[in-house]
Amino acid sequence: MDRIKPKYLQSLYDLKAVLMKVFLTFAVLAIAGIWWIEGLESHINPIDHIAYPSMIAVFGISAFWLHLKPKSLRKVEYITFTTFATYCFVNFQAMLFGLPLFIVDLYSVATFLQWLPMVYISAFIMLEIRNAIIASGLFYSSLVISIILYRSVQYVPDLALNKIYLTAMVVCFAHPIYILMLLGIALLKEQLVQIKNQAENMSVAATTDYLTGLTNRRFAAQSLDHLLELAKTENSHLTLFVLDIDHFKEVNDSFGHDVGDRVLICLANFLRHNLRDSDILGRWGGEEFIIILQKTDLQTACHLAERLYERNSEWVYEKVGHVTFSIGIATPRPDDTTDSLFKRADASLYQAKQNGRNRFEIAV
Repeated sequence: MDRIKPKYLQSLYDLKAVLMKVFLTFAVLAIAGIWWIEGLESHINPIDHIAYPSMIAVFGISAFWLHLKPKSLRKVEYITFTTFATYCFVNFQAMLFGLPLFIVDLYSVATFLQWLPMVYISAFIMLEIRNAIIASGLFYSSLVISIILYRSVQYVPDLALNKIYLTAMVVCFAHPIYILMLLGIALLKEQLVQIKNQAENMSVAATTDYLTGLTNRRFAAQSLDHLLELAKTENSHLTLFVLDIDHFKEVNDSFGHDVGDRVLICLANFLRHNLRDSDILGRWGGEEFIIILQKTDLQTACHLAERLYERNSEWVYEKVGHVTFSIGIATPRPDDTTDSLFKRADASLYQAKQNGRNRFEIAV
């Protein structure tokens, strides 16, 4: 209502929630598809008879829960990552040690190893950077320890298992590269987010009055320029209020500048709550405010001013009690510029002061 807000990108949290729902949905479909194809070929690892339906259930319920409660994203991410990482860890042990849970052949080994890096990718997508580093480090360490343990206990040579051991060794040498690359991408993304936030904060600071939080004079003037041109182009109504607090100097002299500042903040909040979302409210300087009423004719603007006075009569300002204000009202003429429109509204404000204050006057 009181400012034209810059367009922000969708928050990272909301974006992650959407991506997470898409990921979980496709994960369910992918697992179901793999399960169906392997079932047709009668080539399902014993562990997958339990793992496939379990993961489909966990991912499906998580996606549904996330849809119902978007704020549960963090829990869903941890559950999803833990489920997938546990599955990969158990499968790796079964493959390496030749346990009956895993069919040791080219298809099973190649299929499993292609999914293994997804543990690191999911960690850096789903978890915070610090937790992703810890999770990736622990998972990678578990693989390395398993390989060392296999080498220590494998007294009877097994040609097939030895080939898997060599493959696992090569794969594990490649995994630190995955982790470092993902870490680099995550740090770069974090830096870009910080730069974007700083740029947005600077943009807000450049257009916001530091005391009241309203738009400042510069932004209000730019808005008036734009909306005046728009009103002329569309042949639509526009009304300008210039508002000034009555006897504000006496407030500062009697109660001090701190109380005066609180009066300004209180009035800004009062105006915020009593104007429309389409109205632009700004602090012009000192105790003077500007209100731009888009697509509003003079009669409607006068009704709005009367309503402001009626409600302000019931508004009590801390330590000061009742505070009044005067308003100058102007509507644009065909030949008006921003300066001439403002000067006519300002002249009406002066007339309202001369006529007793706590009232509005309309520019001729």
